[in-house]
Amino acid sequence: MSDLSNITVTPTEDGMISLLIDGQPISEKYGMKFDPSILDDLKALENGQNVKLFDQFVFSHTDLNFEHAYSYVLCIVKAEDHYAAAKNFVYKITASGQPPIEHVITKQGQPMDENDVREFIQAHLNKSLTDYTDLKFAY
Repeated sequence: MSDLSNITVTPTEDGMISLLIDGQPISEKYGMKFDPSILDDLKALENGQNVKLFDQFVFSHTDLNFEHAYSYVLCIVKAEDHYAAAKNFVYKITASGQPPIEHVITKQGQPMDENDVREFIQAHLNKSLTDYTDLKFAY
């Protein structure tokens, strides 16, 4: 498929498709398959745009009227004449009665790797337990 340059599309027995980018599976661990309509979404992308494939919840917490949720997201991004898989650590805040707002958490402008995400989570848990949580009382 010339429209998808470096993406290989393989039909599966159940009518779904699997995708490989530069010959590499999108997610070997989860054996992801997609509805064929994703091809239209990929073809419609402009440079710099992406299609979210997988949103893996990591943790969340709530304070006052805000819900704070963190997830690890897998996207396909179109860049010039090719596509690339991108993994991002995403923060979503939802205020009561408002639509959620999402943004990618980076480390000095660069995507966070596995160790960065682990450090971030551990730091947030430690801060929550030491600064915001009184384990003797519940308010």
